[in-house]
Amino acid sequence: MATAAALVAPVDGRYRLLASAAAPLAVEPESILEDLAWRVARTDASIAGSMDGWRDWSRLEVGTGRAPRAVLVAASVATGALLERAFAAAGWQVEARFFGAEPGFVDLGQACLLPDVDAVVMGGRADVESDEREAANRLWPRVASLARFRDDLALIAAGPFAERPEGIPDGRLFSLPAPETVPAITESALRQAAGQVGVHLAAAGQAAALDARAGLRASMASLAAMLGVSVDGLEVGQAAGSRTTAAPHGEQGHGIFAAAGALPAALLGDDELAESTLRWSTLSGGDPASRLDRLRGLVIEPWADLDEAAPRLRLAALRAALERLEHAWHLDAAAAAERAADVRVLSGGAFAGLPPAAAAMAVLDAVRRPGALSIFHDHAGVLAPLGALPVESDRQRLLSDLMSDVLLPLGSAVVTGTIEGPRKDQAPAALSVASVLGDQRLALEPGGLQLVDLPPGISAHLGLDPGDGTLLGVSGRTLTMDLNGGLGGLFVDTRPIPLDLPTSGEARRSLLAAWEAMAWSGSET
Repeated sequence: MATAAALVAPVDGRYRLLASAAAPLAVEPESILEDLAWRVARTDASIAGSMDGWRDWSRLEVGTGRAPRAVLVAASVATGALLERAFAAAGWQVEARFFGAEPGFVDLGQACLLPDVDAVVMGGRADVESDEREAANRLWPRVASLARFRDDLALIAAGPFAERPEGIPDGRLFSLPAPETVPAITESALRQAAGQVGVHLAAAGQAAALDARAGLRASMASLAAMLGVSVDGLEVGQAAGSRTTAAPHGEQGHGIFAAAGALPAALLGDDELAESTLRWSTLSGGDPASRLDRLRGLVIEPWADLDEAAPRLRLAALRAALERLEHAWHLDAAAAAERAADVRVLSGGAFAGLPPAAAAMAVLDAVRRPGALSIFHDHAGVLAPLGALPVESDRQRLLSDLMSDVLLPLGSAVVTGTIEGPRKDQAPAALSVASVLGDQRLALEPGGLQLVDLPPGISAHLGLDPGDGTLLGVSGRTLTMDLNGGLGGLFVDTRPIPLDLPTSGEARRSLLAAWEAMAWSGSET
């Protein structure tokens, strides 16, 4: 958990990012801002005098609460699956599910009594067989009776339940739309309402703040409209993550997923989840239990540098979180078939502290699409507050001024997927890279990952020659494109989609270490 703060002010006729920093959540925002103002005043004499009144500057503040937790109940598995899809994509963490006409009420009652559970949700649909409707109507009052045992447990009716339960005050009773059969990335009426209730419950007892993920979502759509390209916004925090895809004409998909947190509390007790994270780790030596303890140490103290291996462990946690985000996003074939975005914008604390090439590589490993793309990082955490501006023209004006300051170019990538052919006696595939730094020609071997030095501000003209084989579905002609450089350089990725990692632990760690070597090169870690 962290607080990010930034100072933005007009300089020479345009808004500029003067300074930014992040600190543990326990540090007061006022202290962070005061330190930033002090540093700016002492390092830039041209604006030192204007910093005297920084406390009176206008502020944009957004925040995220912990992921709300729910127990889900439905009279059938089909309705329960739709209910879970909507709540999971709205940022809820599902603690338990009871799908069927006769759930175990002792177990259900125990689940509702868990202190971390915020709500019990009963889902029902009108467009189902009469047997399921009758079972749902029988379940509803029994579920409501369980909610009365806790004064702080919300009761949510997601569907056509006409009977109002007794003994549940208005502040704990919510009526939401019924689950719908819609694609996973489509925002249904239930998912939208579940998100609003989740924000309300998570913010209970806290100082009122605009929702940071709603602001980030708005900024991604604004960026796509401004740049005239498709944007894929990936946000990974400690306890949850979100994703927004947008095209110049508007948003295409959005979801918030508790499962996509890099260091969720569930890692402390869920061995399977922890092992799926360590699957991405290059740590070797010692016994598996010690590696597990290192990972769980980061969950307890995410700001601690436990040892020199901590950055690599954070990279493994980020890869695993992105993998879970990708899985949650593609619950249906329509989403899986979407084309690659032109630009990926990364946000969230999980990307902080990693070398640019390592952060870019994590995205290429877990979120795989064929094509060419540029990768940027919202390093100062400015996009979410700007998205809270209610007027689109104001947001776009500030984004236009701040673009080069807040979007750090991590790098670019060409992802080909598997190269088909050629035979040994035929011409192999190759990539030509032409820039002011000179011309290069790279042989493209299947299953490889190469990193080309292409710094920020340098544009390169690329030519993908499939040789006598097939590349990106094209044979017999060269594909050309232009890409800009970044701090991490240009990745040339011919690995399969999805990534096929060895099942053997040592072989997998060896392969990951070989890929990571180029990403850590030049860093202090």
